[in-house]
Amino acid sequence: MPRYLGATQNFTIMKTTPWKQSVQAKLRSFSKSFSEAWTACSLMMVQGDLSVFTAHHAVVAAKTGAIAGIGVVIVSSFMSKPNKWALAWVTGFLTMLADVFNHPTHFGAWWMESAATGLGAGVLAIVFSTVITKKRQDNESN
Repeated sequence: MPRYLGATQNFTIMKTTPWKQSVQAKLRSFSKSFSEAWTACSLMMVQGDLSVFTAHHAVVAAKTGAIAGIGVVIVSSFMSKPNKWALAWVTGFLTMLADVFNHPTHFGAWWMESAATGLGAGVLAIVFSTVITKKRQDNESN
């Protein structure tokens, strides 16, 4: 068989192993719960006024998001078949815990802001899951 100039070489396609799929699923779970916790924490810290949002707020929200994300990955590893409602509850609860230990409250009792942050993260988890599921269904039907 003749070889042409500029022809691409045969590359073997790496097969996805169960371990690789498991790591990818955990990274997706972490990034999803991180973004939910980060968004909720950012909004609660500035009480909805994004004009006062600073780099310090972003760092504190990132710490809360990272703690909540790692916790969600660990807890979901022990769940046999997690559904969106269970994961939303876990995300909200762990975000609340991470927020309580990460920084002092900005309004109400010592637990008030963290409870609002956890509730916000749980609601975002439901919204994100619903939107992602709807998008997948739309893509499969086309």
